[in-house]
Amino acid sequence: MEIYDNHVHLTSSSIDFFLNVFTKAGGTSLNLVNLTEDCFLLEDFERKYDQTISISKILEEKGLHVVVSIGPYPVNYVEMREKIGKDKALEIYRKAVDSAVRRVEEGMANAIGEVGRPHFPTSPEIVEESNGIMEYIFQSTSDNDIPVILHTESLDSTGMCDVMKMARNSGKESLVVKHFSSPIFSGNCNIIPSVPAGRKNARSAPWGEKGFFLETDFAGDEGNPNFVLPADSVPKRVAMLIQEGVDRERIEKSMNFFKEFYKLV
Repeated sequence: MEIYDNHVHLTSSSIDFFLNVFTKAGGTSLNLVNLTEDCFLLEDFERKYDQTISISKILEEKGLHVVVSIGPYPVNYVEMREKIGKDKALEIYRKAVDSAVRRVEEGMANAIGEVGRPHFPTSPEIVEESNGIMEYIFQSTSDNDIPVILHTESLDSTGMCDVMKMARNSGKESLVVKHFSSPIFSGNCNIIPSVPAGRKNARSAPWGEKGFFLETDFAGDEGNPNFVLPADSVPKRVAMLIQEGVDRERIEKSMNFFKEFYKLV
């Protein structure tokens, strides 16, 4: 059975630790998402994109199925704006989006993410500008149906529908994921919830259906193995559900959804 984690961050120094923990627990596949927190220049972003793609190849050589998601982190814009001003920050950020989209179009990656807007309170101006960036990303990914993984503040059903309205107004009808989502499995206007892999969320998920993911947002290493969730969380939740009597075929159907969503089949 495929056991898929939809959001993992790795560096070259954390690969071996992650592989040992994840695969030992039964993990088979993951979405590898870049980390760009320290990027300010276009070449910084492009270097992180290429590092992430290189790590994905190492994981594939170890037998894992890997989705690759690249793009400029929303908080990058806030820090760039403060350092170099709004206009220059917007210019570099949009070029970083363009560069990520180009790599997906060339088959080097599968999705744009995590992108969106800051998850913490900030000024109305930054919120408005971040919304403009989101619209640009939706427009840039609409023609080729590229999946977009959103990092935002916590959203309820209304918030999800507001974001999807923005996407549709920008020409994007589908393939939008809410990273670190609340367990909103319906009434979300077809945004795909990617839900932290806790016991409660796993038990409440509609197994046997398509249209949701479990994730860890793992960004740790051997010295900090539980940041954000432990690397073996998704495999352990699957084992828990099977032990509790959830039909294996239902779990398998939902776990395999990533192949269809990210166009791996």
